[in-house]
Parts: sequence; structure tokens; C-alpha cells
Amino acid sequence: MVKAIDYLIALDDGHGLGTSGKRTPYIPSIGRQIRENEFNEKVTVYLKGELERCGFRTLLTAPTDGDTPLKERTGLANSRGADALVSNHFNAFDGKFNGPGKDPEGHSLHIYCNDLNDRRLAESIANYLKQGTKQVFRGIIEQNLHMTREFNKAAVLVENGFMDNEKEALLMINEVFQRETAKEQARGVCDFFGVPYVTEKPGGGIKPLESRSDGVSPVYTGKRVESIYRGSEGLDFYSRPTFNDAYKAGTLKFRYGFSAVLRKLRVEGAYMYEVKNSRGHVYYVTASPKFVKVKGAGRETAPPSNPDPFTVSVAIGEIRVMGVTQAAIIQDRPDRLNSKNIGTIARGRTLPVTGSVRGKNSNSGYWEVIYDGRRAYVTGDYGRYTAY
Repeated sequence: MVKAIDYLIALDDGHGLGTSGKRTPYIPSIGRQIRENEFNEKVTVYLKGELERCGFRTLLTAPTDGDTPLKERTGLANSRGADALVSNHFNAFDGKFNGPGKDPEGHSLHIYCNDLNDRRLAESIANYLKQGTKQVFRGIIEQNLHMTREFNKAAVLVENGFMDNEKEALLMINEVFQRETAKEQARGVCDFFGVPYVTEKPGGGIKPLESRSDGVSPVYTGKRVESIYRGSEGLDFYSRPTFNDAYKAGTLKFRYGFSAVLRKLRVEGAYMYEVKNSRGHVYYVTASPKFVKVKGAGRETAPPSNPDPFTVSVAIGEIRVMGVTQAAIIQDRPDRLNSKNIGTIARGRTLPVTGSVRGKNSNSGYWEVIYDGRRAYVTGDYGRYTAY
């Protein structure tokens, strides 16, 4: 019998948050432009949740706001043996709003030339996309694109609309459309692999512990949790509330952790913390005091906008210092004009990275890194990212 857990699905949110040119024209009704990744990341995260609820294992090929090179994305998916890849994008034509009836519109699915597996996956997803929000269906298009060409198994790149069509551009920040698109893609993936789609249930079937019945105080909510496990293999954390290795999302080194605890759960006869990292991604880690400790005060359910530089989120990869003559400056906050220099990192050396942020006074943003056991920042131009 085919089981969803047997399959790993690679999920790709096209382009980085600050990638040049990947944004709509200025939209007067909202007073700003919309960056393509604002849609791509959200629909990919929702798709991740949809697929995992159906039992699939998932892999994010570009887990930071930076523009991860295409070769690294497909290389990661292939090295982990992913069984399918879905890459989300939003199309563009001439970068201008020319008015109703004049702008391009609609969604399309892009596959590699003469690839029957790609086409089957695209057809499965298209069946559901055509049933959702009314858009022109532009078809399944064969192209020589890196993401579909270099991935070893079935892959599809979805252009979910046009950024230079004002009506469709506004769909990019519409949460209902984002969630609908993710659900339609998930249904298509389920059909492709022949597994049932699992409809979401209110509350997701996971209940937080109540202090009055279990004697567990909720004062940990909003606090930081970090590993106190010294084993060389690290402490596992998971993409779902389970200790099943099929859903292992990564490992924590000693004193590495997550910036906010959301709640405590009873899972498989033990306890886990539901946690959030600096990018807002949710994971699950053991709540055993033998392996982790909770630190900090306050009851916020998300990290503050100006995080304490002495707290550290989980590392998701590393950057190699590039683009400097000798060394890059390490700063205590993401603002090169109003920060303290706390060290330097020589060209060619590497640093563990927890994500990327826009910050201030830098067009390229900043890498959020771990330096000397604490959170720090390096200007975005000076690092080349590699996922763990």
C-alpha cells in the first residue's frame, strides 16, 4: 500500500526577498510595491503544512530570505533523495500596469522538455488550480529551466499569476488566495502519488496542556529554548509533533536553540515544545529538562522586532565570506550606520547562519549569524549561503 510518509517533497519559494526586479510596479491602493517572495514564501509554507498533514515529508530548498543559488536548491533536493519538487513563482511581462485588457494574466505550469513525469505532476496540480480563483489557464509549458532540468525526479514550476497585472498582483498578499493555492497544489501532489488528501480539522488534533489538569505552568510561552545536550550528533528537532525520524528537520548543537516557545504538547507519551525560529517557521523539540532549558522572560508568542543580540536561533546553514578585500565586519545589529562592530571574519572563512533580515541602511540586507555564541549580523553582499 502506498503511504505518503514514503515520499519526500522538495518545496522551493522562487527568488529571495530582496532579489532585484522581482516585485510589482507601485500600487497606489496599498501605497507600495509587493515583492515576489512575499507570495512565494507564504504559499510554500502553507503547502508544507498541507503536505505534512497528509503524511508527506518535506524539504525547503531555500529556507532563508536570501536568494539561494539555483544549483544549491536542486543540489540539496537531489542529495536528500526528494521524490518531487514544486517551485512557486509569480510571473511578469513588462513591469508596467497598462490597464484592464492590456496586461497579461493567468497562471501556468512549467516543466522540462519531453519529461513525462513532470507532465503528470503538472497535470495533477493543474486539475485543482483550474477549480480555484478564476484565472486564465495558460497551460503546461515545456521550458529549459534549471529547477525542472536539474532535479532528478518529477518537478514543476508554477507561475501563479502576473505581478504586472494589478488585479492579480493584489492576490499575492491575499491570505485566502495563498492558502487556496497551497491546498490545490497539495491535492495535486496527493493525486500524483496516489495517496488520499487529508482535510484540515479545527485545531489540527493537537491540544496544548492545561495547567489545571496536568500541573504544567504556561509561563514558558514566549521564552527561548536551547539545547543543553553535549553529544556530538546534536539534538534532533522535527517538522511535526512526533519523535519519528521520518519528520526530522535538523539538529541543535549545544547552546543553540529557538527564539520563542509557542506551547507545550503531550506527544507519544512524552512532552515537546512547539517553537518558532527567527523566520517564523514552526518546529517541535523535546521538552525534557535533560536535553533543553527554557530561558528569558515575557509572554510574547513571537520574537521581538529588535531581538536581543545575545540570544541565538537554530542555524540552518552557513555563509562563506566573499566580496571583501580582507575581512567582513561583524555587527551587533542589522544597521551598519548605528551598530557596534564586535569582530571581523576573514574572506573565505565561514559562519553559521540562522537567516537573513532587511535591517537598515543596506540595499542587500543582512545575514543573521552566530558569532562567539550570540546573534550577530554581516552585510548581505558579503556572504555566499550554503544550507546544512
